[in-house]
This record gives sequence, structure tokens and C-alpha cells, in this order.
Amino acid sequence: MKITAHVNARGEPASLYEPGRLRLYEQTEENGRQGWRVLHDVALEISEDMPLQAVKAALHGAAAHMEDSKVLLSGSVRGMPYSVFQEELGYRIWKSEGPLLAQLDTVARKEAEQAASKRYDIVALASRPVPAPVQLSDAEPGCFWIDLAEALKYVPTPTSRQILIPFLERGQFRKLEIVCDHIPKWMAWEMERLDLSAESEAVDSSGVGVKVTVYTRHTPEGRARKAGLLGAGPALCLPCPRDRERRRLPAADRVEVADWQPVGVPGKG
Repeated sequence: MKITAHVNARGEPASLYEPGRLRLYEQTEENGRQGWRVLHDVALEISEDMPLQAVKAALHGAAAHMEDSKVLLSGSVRGMPYSVFQEELGYRIWKSEGPLLAQLDTVARKEAEQAASKRYDIVALASRPVPAPVQLSDAEPGCFWIDLAEALKYVPTPTSRQILIPFLERGQFRKLEIVCDHIPKWMAWEMERLDLSAESEAVDSSGVGVKVTVYTRHTPEGRARKAGLLGAGPALCLPCPRDRERRRLPAADRVEVADWQPVGVPGKG
């Protein structure tokens, strides 16, 4: 985490209209303890009577030293300089007062919470907060998404089964996209038990990361009973046991539990 802070001569968060310094802080960890170190420090002095172009030049010049930071901690959030930081420089601005290091910790925590809220939701399960899929606002109703790898970092950390099974058992969705490091070994049989359909694909050509899409029987994809989870073993590439029963295939053609050999990248879940 990198945070840009505008501080006054006392080292406290200050308004951009107050003479001070723009500092780039980077979060560190040593011996299990987190802290902050200064990467860059530049003077910044603007006033309300400065011409607009002069203000923009000063802000752009100072921000150029802040590397890839897009978070600004300041003593205020109102005024033209903040519009420049937001609209032209793409910063998210936090207003804080008090000890700088404590404020940096607070902003880092809130930034992490906001980022997490886009990857998973938090629901109460047996009076315990547990991550859950998020409904996509820009898709048709019933479409959900979750970053399972990020959800597993939540404290207290549940297992992938505790996160996904309650949601899947309720069945109140049409499609669920799951982004994960590897496919949980339990998923293949749970898809069959819950009469769900699933398919998976690599996130990118690097081979790191998998996207699993789960469909209910209420969708065309679900009725087609798509199958084939990467790394979940060969069983899902065959007709599911229910379909075999319906078609009354010979017993010798059945796949027994012992034939399932889930393969996946070691990890949580």
C-alpha cells in the first residue's frame, strides 16, 4: 500500500492550501509489525489567489514524484486543488486529522475494505461474519461474482466450502462466477449433489488462476448441463451420474468414486 500525504511543518495532515510537503509513504512489515517509510518528499505551496494554470502545474509537478500512488491523505477535501487530484490525476482523497501514522493506518484499512467489497460481500452465518458472492449490478438479475482467493484472506478465515456451499444450497441465483487460484477438490461432487452445472477456464495464458462459472437449471447453460472443470479430474468431462441413470447405461460404463482423481494447485480450500 502506498499513500500520498500532504503534511504541514508539524508533520500532520494539512489542507493543500496550507504550505507543506507532499510525501509518498509505503507500508512496510518487519518482524510481524507494520509501519510506514517515506519514499519521496517534495515541497508544495499553493494559494487561493494563484492562477489556475499555476496551481495545476504545481500539483502535476509534485504528483509526478508520487510514483503509482492514487490515494491522497489531506486535512481537507474541498476546493479546486482536490478537483485536480481527483479528475485529472485520478486520486481517491481521504480527509483525516490527528497523528499521521495512525491516520495512514486508518486510510490503508479503509482502502482495503473498499477494495474487498468489490470482490466479495460479508453476510452473517450462524452469527458469524462470512464472505459471500456479490451481485453484479451491471448484469442481468441473478448474476453473482466472488474473488475466492481474496475472500479466503478474510479474518476470521473460513474455508472455501463454508463460503460457497450456503450460497449454492440456497439456489437463489442464475449464474455465479468464481475467480480462484485453484478449483476446490470438493466442487465436482457438490455440483452433482446440488444438481448444478459448471465449467471453468484459465484466467489468462500464464496458467495462474481459474474462473469457474456455475449455472442453475433455470438457465439455458444449466439445462445443457455443461461440464468440465480444469483440474477437477476426468469425471466431470463425462455425462453426470443422473444422466447415466436416465439413459440406463450399462453398469460397466459407470464411473466409481475411486476413479475420481482431483488435481489442483495446492492451496486453501
